[in-house]
Amino acid sequence: MTLEAHIADSALAGPAAAGTASAVPRTALARLLDPRSIVVVGASANPAKRGFQAIRALQRSGYADPIYPVNPSADRILGLDVFGAIDQVPHGADVALIALPGSAVPDTLRACAAAGIAGAVVLANGFGEIGDSGARRAAELADVIAETGIRVIGPNTSGVLNATTGANLIGLQDVPAGPVSVITQSGNMLLSLINDDRARSGPGFHICAGLGNQADVRYDECLEELAEFPETRVVAMHSEGFADGRALLTAAARVVPRTPVVLLRGGRSEAGRRTALSHTGSIAGVDAVADAVLRQAGIEVVDRSDELGVVAGALATCAAVAPGRRVAVLSDGGGHAALACDALAASGVELAVLDDRTSRELRALLGEAAVVGDPVDVAGATDADPMVFAEAVRILMRDPDVGLILIIGLYGGYQLRFDARLAEAEDRAADRLLALSAEHGVPIVIQSSYAGVELANHNRLRAGGVPVIASIDLAVRAVAALDRRERRLTDSGARSTLRLPPPGTVIDGAGPLDEPAARRVLADAGIPLGSWTLSGSAAEAAAAVRAYDRPCAVKVVSPQVIHKSEVGGVRLGVVAGTAVEQTGEIVAAVTAAVPGARIDGFLVTPMADAGVELLVGATRDPIFGPVVAFGSGGLMVEALRDVAFRAAPFTEHEAHEMIEETVASRMLDGYRNLPVVDRRQLARLLVRVGDLVAAHPEIAELDLNPVIASASAVVPVDVRMVLSDDFAPPDGSVAEPVRGGRDE
Repeated sequence: MTLEAHIADSALAGPAAAGTASAVPRTALARLLDPRSIVVVGASANPAKRGFQAIRALQRSGYADPIYPVNPSADRILGLDVFGAIDQVPHGADVALIALPGSAVPDTLRACAAAGIAGAVVLANGFGEIGDSGARRAAELADVIAETGIRVIGPNTSGVLNATTGANLIGLQDVPAGPVSVITQSGNMLLSLINDDRARSGPGFHICAGLGNQADVRYDECLEELAEFPETRVVAMHSEGFADGRALLTAAARVVPRTPVVLLRGGRSEAGRRTALSHTGSIAGVDAVADAVLRQAGIEVVDRSDELGVVAGALATCAAVAPGRRVAVLSDGGGHAALACDALAASGVELAVLDDRTSRELRALLGEAAVVGDPVDVAGATDADPMVFAEAVRILMRDPDVGLILIIGLYGGYQLRFDARLAEAEDRAADRLLALSAEHGVPIVIQSSYAGVELANHNRLRAGGVPVIASIDLAVRAVAALDRRERRLTDSGARSTLRLPPPGTVIDGAGPLDEPAARRVLADAGIPLGSWTLSGSAAEAAAAVRAYDRPCAVKVVSPQVIHKSEVGGVRLGVVAGTAVEQTGEIVAAVTAAVPGARIDGFLVTPMADAGVELLVGATRDPIFGPVVAFGSGGLMVEALRDVAFRAAPFTEHEAHEMIEETVASRMLDGYRNLPVVDRRQLARLLVRVGDLVAAHPEIAELDLNPVIASASAVVPVDVRMVLSDDFAPPDGSVAEPVRGGRDE
C-alpha cells in the first residue's frame, strides 16, 4: 500500500473494508484520538528533545502505522526518513504532534491544516496560563483554529496515548492496554492513575487524553467521542475546570446510559463562591452546585484520588447488577464485616434480605457457628477448604434478592495465613467464582488483606473482571458505584437530557426587579402565587386589606430595598383598622434605614395558612448555567444551609429526589403539628421554576423565600428576581414586564 493510500485508509472506519463505498468516514476528533498516521513537527536527533523522545516512544510502544518526522535540517531520525517541511508530508495525515515553542504554534497549525492534517497535539505552554502575553497568543491560537477548522488538543498538554494501538504521544512506557479511557488536564494525575493501576493489577487503559488549556477540544466532546469506541467501557475524568460545564452535563446525560463516567475534581473549595444579592446565590457554593448537577447527569463523582481508578475499573469490568437486587456480604471475620456494612450503609447501599432457603443451605454448609443472615460470616468454615467460599457464593447467587456479592477478609491469602498447600484449592476456587459469576450474571467484588501480594488466584480473578482490592473503604466505594448505576439505569424517570429550551421573550431590565414585576413574570410562567394587590398609597393598602377580609401582609415596594424584613419594610397580620398606621410605620422605618429610598407603593397579600417554610430559588451558575435550589426556608436559610440543587430544566421525578435529599422533607408529612404537604404540588412548582430560568438566561437570580407549604396550597410569600446586567438578547426582542396591578 502506498503512503497516500494508507492516509486515505486512516480516515475511514467501519465493518466494511477500508476504502470501499460502505466505509464510514471518521470524525477529525476520532482520528486525533486513534491516529493511523502521525506527523512529528519538531522532530530531533537529540535524545534530550521531545521531538526525539516522541518518535522513540511510538516505536517502543509498537505503533505500526506511518510516522513522518519533520525537520528542515535532518535526513534520518531513528531509522525514519525526515521531511524538510510540513507541506512535503503525504496529504491528509491524522495527527501532528507539535513539539515547538509556543510562538511557532499558530503558523505551524496553518501549515498542518493546509496539508490536510485532521488534528494536532500542541505540547507548548506559554498561553493563557502566563498572563497578558500568553492571553494574546491564546487569542491568536483560537483565531487559527476557527479559521482552519483543525482540531487541537492543548496547548500545555501532556499529550494523547492510545494504549491499544501504541499511538503514544505522551511518552509513558509499558502502559497496560484495557477498557478504561481517561480525560485529564494534569499529566501528574495521569501518571498517578497509571501507576496505581499497575500496583493493583488493574484492568488497564484504552485512550488517555490530556486536554491542557482546552483551546479547542473540551471535556464534553472528548467524552462523547471516547464513548463511541467499543474498546472504551468506562471514561475516568480528572478536571481542574470545565470550559463549558453545561455542555459536559448534556454530553454525560447522553453517554452514561451506555458508558459509565467517573469524575475526580480539583478546586472544590468555597473560595470561588460569588457574591450574590439573593439568599439562593449566597448559599450556592461552587462545590455544592457542581457535585449535585454532575451526579444529576449520571456522573459517578469521587472525592479522593485513590478512588478514581478503583471505581472506574470496577465499572469497566464487573457485570451489571440485576434490576431491583441488593448486596450480600460474605466475610471470614466479624470485624471486617461490621466495617464494610457500616460503610455500605453510609453510602446508601442496602443489604439483601436472604430467603429461608438460602439461610438453611448456608447453615448446612458452614455449620452452627456461622452467621447466615446478611452479612454472612463463615466463622472459620473456610480455613481448611477455600472451595467452601465458592459454594457459599453459589448459594447466595441463587437467592432472588442478591444482585452483587462483596467478599470481605483474607480471601485468596489462606495459603499464606494457614498452609501453603491451600494454593491449589484457592486457584480452583477462583476459577469457580468466575464461572459462577458468568453463569448467574452476578458481579463479585473482593476485599482481601492480601490484595497487595502477587497471588495467582487474585490474578485469575482480576483477569476475569473481578476486582480484588486491599482497602475495605475502596471496595465499598466500588460496590456503591455499581449499585448506584443499577438504580439509575433501572429508573428511567431519573434520567434528564439537561438540554436548554429555546429562549423565551426577553424580560426587560437589569439588576433587581420590583416584586410586583417579578410576580407577574412568575404568573406568566404558570407559577401560582395566590392573591396579591399593588397599592399606591396607605389608603389603597387599607382598602385592599378590607377587600380581602382577612389579616394580610403589607410590604414596601422600593427599587432600593431588596431584603425588606431587614429594614422594617414588612408588617404581618395587618387588619383594615390598623392598615394606614402600619403602612406609615413601614415608610418611616425604610426611609430611616435607607435614606433616599423611593417608595413606589405597597404589596398586599392575604396571610398564608400555617405550614412549612421552604426555599425555592435559582441562580445562573457561571459554569453549569441555570440551577434550581430547594430546602429549608425562612429567616434561617443561610444559617441552616439545608439545600439541594439541580440543573434546570429537570423532570418531576428529579424534583421529588431533590425534595427527598433535604432535612426539610421530614417536615412535609405531618411532623408534630405541621400539616401534610402535597409533594406533587411542590415538585410541580420546582419544575416550573426550572423551566422558567432555563428559558430566560437573563434571570440571574430568583428567590421564593419563604414558600409556605400547607395542607391546601404551596404559595411563595416573598419573591425576589435579579436580572443580569450584561445579558444581550439574541434577536433584540424585549417584552416589558407588567409592573403593577392586582393578581387574584
